[in-house]
Amino acid sequence: MVEELVLTEMQFIGLLLIAVLVSTAVKYIRLPYTIALVLLGTLTGFIGFHPIPLSEELILFIFLPALLFEGAINIDFDKLRENLDLILLLAVIGLTLGILLVGYSLHYLTGIPLIYTLLFGAMIMPTDPVSVLALFKKLGVSRELSVLVEGESLFNDGTGIVLFGVILSLVESQSQQLSILQTILDFFFVVLGGLVIGLVTGYAVYSILRHLDDHLIEVVLTGILAYGTFLICESVHVSGVIGVVAAGLLIGNRGTLFAMSPTTRIAIQDSWELTAFIVNSLIFLLIGIQIPMQEIYSHLQLIIYSIAVVLLARALTVYPLTLLLNLRKKTGTSYSWMHVINLGGIHGSIPIALLLSLPAINHLEELSFMVFGTVLFSLVVQGLTIEPLVKKLNLVEKHPGIEEYTKLITKKISAQQALNELASMRKNKEIPSTVYKKLKNEYSTSLEELAEEVGELIKKYPTLEFSQRDYSRKRMLLAQKSSIQESVRKGIIGSEAASHLLKEIDAELEEKTLTRV
Repeated sequence: MVEELVLTEMQFIGLLLIAVLVSTAVKYIRLPYTIALVLLGTLTGFIGFHPIPLSEELILFIFLPALLFEGAINIDFDKLRENLDLILLLAVIGLTLGILLVGYSLHYLTGIPLIYTLLFGAMIMPTDPVSVLALFKKLGVSRELSVLVEGESLFNDGTGIVLFGVILSLVESQSQQLSILQTILDFFFVVLGGLVIGLVTGYAVYSILRHLDDHLIEVVLTGILAYGTFLICESVHVSGVIGVVAAGLLIGNRGTLFAMSPTTRIAIQDSWELTAFIVNSLIFLLIGIQIPMQEIYSHLQLIIYSIAVVLLARALTVYPLTLLLNLRKKTGTSYSWMHVINLGGIHGSIPIALLLSLPAINHLEELSFMVFGTVLFSLVVQGLTIEPLVKKLNLVEKHPGIEEYTKLITKKISAQQALNELASMRKNKEIPSTVYKKLKNEYSTSLEELAEEVGELIKKYPTLEFSQRDYSRKRMLLAQKSSIQESVRKGIIGSEAASHLLKEIDAELEEKTLTRV
C-alpha cells in the first residue's frame, strides 16, 4: 500500500516536472502550451509509458470542479449578461442541434445505429477552450469575445453532460423510444436544480466571507465551495457543472465586491490560477498519453468521418443561430467573431471523461477511436490555426510596441540581476578585480544600450510611456510590499501594523491598470 502511494506520488511529481519544462520550452518555440503537452503526452504513450490512469472520476470529480470554478470567478458578470442570449442559444439550442446533426450524419455515413452516434455527439460537442483563452490573453483579444467563448463553454459542458446521461440511459435500457416531453422536463430539472444549489451554497459562503478578514481561510472556503457544490449536486442527481458555475459567478462578482479585502481578492485569484495551471497541465498531458496512437490508424476512415461531421455540425449551428439573433439586435455579432467562436470550439477533457464513464456497451471500440481521434485533431489542428485566424481578422488589440517593450524590459531586469550577482561575488572575493571590472563594463554597456533602445521605442510609440509609468509604479509597490514583509520577519514592525500597510498596497496594485511585463 505504501509502495503504491510512493509510486503514485513520484509519477505525479514527474508529470508536474514535465509540465514545468514544457511551459518553459514553449516560450522559445512559440507553440501553445496545451498543444505541446498533448503532443508530448502522445509521444510518451506511444513509447509505452502510462503513469496515473486517466479516469472518469479523476476528470469529473477532481479536475472539472476546479476548472469550472476558476473560470467562473474570473468572468465579468456584466459582460456575460450582455451576451447571455447568444451564449445560452449556442450552449443549449446550438449544442442540441449539433448532437442531432452529428448523430444522423454519422449514422448515414458509417451504418452505426443512431442511438450510438447520438451518444458520440453528446460526448464530443461540449467545448474546452483553455488554449484559446490563453491565446486571447497573450494577444490582447477583446475581453467581450473571451467572455463569449468561455461562457459558452461553461454552459455547454452542463448541457452536454445532461444530454449524454439521457441518451446513455436509453442505450442501457435498450429502448429506442425517446420521450421528447420527458427529456425536456428532465433537462430543466437537472439544470435548474444545479442552478438553485449553486446559488444557495454560493450565497452561504458569501455570507461567511463578509464576516471574515483572513485571506488564507477565505481561499480554503472557496475550495470547499467548489468541490462541495459539485458533490451535493451530483448526490441529488442535478447538474454539478451548472452548480459550480453559478456559485463561482456569485463569488467572483458579488463576493469580490462586497465580501473581500484587496489582499483576499489577490490571494484567491493567485491560488485558483495556480490550481488551474496544475489541473490543465495534468489533463492535457494525460489525454496525450491516453490516446492509442499505435491502433488509431486502423480506424482512420471512421475518425476522418467523425472529424468532418463535427466540424460541419459546429459551423451549421454557430453561423445560422448567431445570424438569427443578429436580426433582433442593434449591434450584432460580427462575422470575424463568428469565425473565431466557430474555430475556437475546441473539444478536450469533457469528451474523454464521458467516454471513460461508458459501461461495456455495443460499438464501444468505435466510439473510443472516434472520440480520441476527434479530440486529438481538435486540440492540435484547431489549436494551432486559431492564432493565425485571430491575427488575419485583425482582432488583436494589444499595443503594437508592447511585445518589444516587454522583451527589452525583461533583458534589462536580467542584466541588472547579473550585475547585482557580480557585485556579490566580488564582495565575497570569489573573483579577482580584473574579471570583475571586465564583466561589469560588459554588462553596464549592455544596460546602457537597452536603455537607449527603450527610449527609441518610446519615441516611436509615445503611448508606451504610460506602460513604462505603470510598470515602474508596480515595481515600486512590490518593493514596498517586500520591504514590509522583511521587516515583519526581522521583528522591526508588528504584524498588525504590517497587515494594515499591506492591505493599502494590495488595494493600489488592484486598482491600477498596470501593464503586465
